Amino acid sequence: MKNALVILAGGKGKRFGQKTPKQFYKIGNKSILDIFFSNLKSSQFEVIILSIDKKYRKKVKHSMLDKFKNYNIFFSEPGKSRQQSSYNALKKLNNFKITNVLIHDAVRPFCSNKLIEKILSKLNNKNNCIPYIQYNDRQIIKSNKLDTKALNIQTPQGFKFDLIYDAHKELKNYSFSDDASLLQQLKKKIYLLKGEKTNIKITYPDDLVYLNIFSKPKIKSGIGYDIHQINKRTKKGLKLCGVKIPFSKLIGHSDADVGLHAICDSIFGALSMRDIGYHFPNTNKKWKNVDSSIFVIYCREKLLNEGFKIINLDINIIAEKPKIGNYVEIMKNKIGKLLQINKSIISIKATTNEKIGFIGNGEGIAAEAVVQISDEYFY
Repeated sequence: MKNALVILAGGKGKRFGQKTPKQFYKIGNKSILDIFFSNLKSSQFEVIILSIDKKYRKKVKHSMLDKFKNYNIFFSEPGKSRQQSSYNALKKLNNFKITNVLIHDAVRPFCSNKLIEKILSKLNNKNNCIPYIQYNDRQIIKSNKLDTKALNIQTPQGFKFDLIYDAHKELKNYSFSDDASLLQQLKKKIYLLKGEKTNIKITYPDDLVYLNIFSKPKIKSGIGYDIHQINKRTKKGLKLCGVKIPFSKLIGHSDADVGLHAICDSIFGALSMRDIGYHFPNTNKKWKNVDSSIFVIYCREKLLNEGFKIINLDINIIAEKPKIGNYVEIMKNKIGKLLQINKSIISIKATTNEKIGFIGNGEGIAAEAVVQISDEYFY
């Protein structure tokens, strides 16, 4: 089963009253389209199609490069109407064996991954899924003042690919305001799903107030700790924070790099994703004697997939020996390259255990790490 996402971002935004189309309008260092990308969990889709005017494609592709580099991303030509834009994107998708497709308006930047997952789940046993919201305000029909019930339809709208593609082919000479309207025109049953009131559409300049309300940066923190026993029968082989140091190595299933392991656990903690033992169990021979850099790169990819980037990383090494002062800059360079962050946001400190306990007796080395991550600096 393959899932695809179509993002319609070819509109001119005439009602928005700006020279720049609203999907590219920036608040701070992020455009409205960037906000959607930074929230999107890319692993949900095998193919992404962006309906965007050619003059904006290079800029958009550059901003998506890191997060979506392992995915199939293609552009399609916007049409004179929303329906034509959607149809052009679907024609592009027809070259792939797509099962489900979600079609989304780029000017709804606050759509959550939770809503996307609900729609995809619904498509397991339904051929379409259309999110809606219902407001609490009393609504009237002006002619006779009667109460009426109104459902506000949102995107992304989910479909079995063949169903919506065939509908567009059959009704290509019409001009509907959304894709669900095509199914209604063909007397197909629409399956509704409760949407999100925060999934607002930016249409008028007044709507920019929602960007200030909903686009506040998410900042999360995580803490990691690791400790390993020193192999006193050796005199070399120690690895700390990815750097080899001429000292007795540590005993562990992998290379026992307590520094990198603590960093990984701090990242997993910030992302609420269990711990390093869950992702790389020591019962798996695959990880025997492996370089812990692999674990850090894995964490980096998880950060990218979740739309976060590190804004500060603080590491503390706890050991009686060896002294690491001469290695701190080398360690920061190594960690910076592994996580693809500037070493200026990395701090590495060291302390002893004042001759107390397991570490104080020179039997082990520990490390702890505290990380802060944010979605604000993703682009």
